[in-house]
Amino acid sequence: MFSMNLILKKTKDSSLKLVLPVWFRGIFLFIALLLGAGLFISSGNSRLWLPAILILGSLMGSLYEEKWIFSKALNKIEYKAGLVILNKKSSYKMTDVENFLITGTIHKTNEKGLERLRKTMIKFSLILNSGEVLDIEIVKGRTESEELKNKAEKIADYCGIELSVTLN
Repeated sequence: MFSMNLILKKTKDSSLKLVLPVWFRGIFLFIALLLGAGLFISSGNSRLWLPAILILGSLMGSLYEEKWIFSKALNKIEYKAGLVILNKKSSYKMTDVENFLITGTIHKTNEKGLERLRKTMIKFSLILNSGEVLDIEIVKGRTESEELKNKAEKIADYCGIELSVTLN
């Protein structure tokens, strides 16, 4: 199973953004092209509605975006999710942010006297002054958790906002 973690990038205007990896869109575009080629080759078949629906779904998947933009210059944090054309946008002033928070649980199992890690789930969130909690990213696994902690620290340092860590 593959994991799809957001990637931290620095923009030209020195903002930070967390975005879906490029290969995410590429996979859906490849699937759409593959299905389209199959549809073209078998154009004599009268049951073309199912491949057409799958192609449309794959094309929509290739247009999906999810990103967080942290801009010190504009004093705001912006969240976008949805299709490139039709998406949900939310914007928050950095002064409305109480802190960033990393929470998670490291599940352990005790097998024959040996303590073994079973699953690690870590969540990176944004806490507003109003008490609202916005989840930025959730990952599982030790390697992904360390990457998430590093990204969270960079974002918190950049924004000048406290990062709290609560791990069980």
